[in-house]
Amino acid sequence: MQWVEDRLRELADKDGQYREFNARVVATADPATMLGVRVPKLRRLAREVSRSGDRDAFLAELPHRWYEEYLVHAFVLNETSEVADAVRLLDALLPFVDNWCVCDALNPRAFHNEKALGGQQQEVLLPLAQRWMASEHTFTRRFGVSILMRDLLGEGFHPSQLRLAVAADNGEYYVRMMIAWYLAEALVPHEEDALEAIASSELDPQLRRMAIRKGIESLRVPAETKDALRRLRR
Repeated sequence: MQWVEDRLRELADKDGQYREFNARVVATADPATMLGVRVPKLRRLAREVSRSGDRDAFLAELPHRWYEEYLVHAFVLNETSEVADAVRLLDALLPFVDNWCVCDALNPRAFHNEKALGGQQQEVLLPLAQRWMASEHTFTRRFGVSILMRDLLGEGFHPSQLRLAVAADNGEYYVRMMIAWYLAEALVPHEEDALEAIASSELDPQLRRMAIRKGIESLRVPAETKDALRRLRR
């Protein structure tokens, strides 16, 4: 979509500082693909795309040229309200995702839609998470773990999901960071199960340290739980 690229160029910061900042923070994306557009502007552009007659054509236009196009793509995809449509669009996009920022921006409305899920959140989403966690592609695997964290820590939770996340560890830094984040988030609603998972001998020592650090840094984890994490660290 040439008009989307034209709009991105219009919205880019002119001094290049934000582009340089992004290049440092989003380390695995090619800096040459970055224009330097701030996220609030990308969200507004995504609404333009969603309301236009070009929405489907834009989502089908893969691979994109620009890093920011992938973020706009993610924000447009997130508005999808039907599970089957969201899964189809995710399966098309995920192989092209090469950084944590676009990966973590993916959060489809359909996965939070009780009507679309038919009251079967775990039954629908857990197999999808498992399939994506089995991928050889780093950011597809990371996205699979994010489903456990964002969508299945509530009523759809079962302690076995913690073991599934640990089993997704393939040694890749960005996969491990998501697993560590998930374990830390699980400490809030499911403290006992999460502490057991973090203490498990099945957990790689480096991943354990990452999860403990995430938990201690979290503003949501209670002080007494952080004390337990420090004891585990020692």
